[in-house]
Amino acid sequence: MNQNDLEHLAEKIALSMYPGDNIFLIGDLGVGKSVFARAMLRKLGVTGNIPSPSFIIDAVYYAGSNEIHHIDLYRLEEAHRELQFLGIYDALDSCSLVVVEWADRLESEILDNGVRINIGFTDNPDLREVSVDDRRMARN
Repeated sequence: MNQNDLEHLAEKIALSMYPGDNIFLIGDLGVGKSVFARAMLRKLGVTGNIPSPSFIIDAVYYAGSNEIHHIDLYRLEEAHRELQFLGIYDALDSCSLVVVEWADRLESEILDNGVRINIGFTDNPDLREVSVDDRRMARN
């Protein structure tokens, strides 16, 4: 999948999101997690600059009536303790839309209630391998 395909997939998944949904992005440094997150946020209605939240950890945006958290766990060393302190668990349990980069730093039971998107490198530097595992609870 090239970068355009990656962005189109992000837009398609954004259209299937509802308040309370969590999107978990997993992959190595430089694989395209931020590209994916930005495309998703734009499709959800976020305007303006969308910087990587590596230093602030949790960037909060508002689009229409939606509160959207863009979380980057790259800089966390003791994820569980720091996530609790920063209120990240509260965001994951809220009615907000949440997009998490470096989600593999979360406990596996958290990843069981959302959409896991694994992005990997291929032999071609312009292409990525992507898998999507939708574990959202069925809606009534």
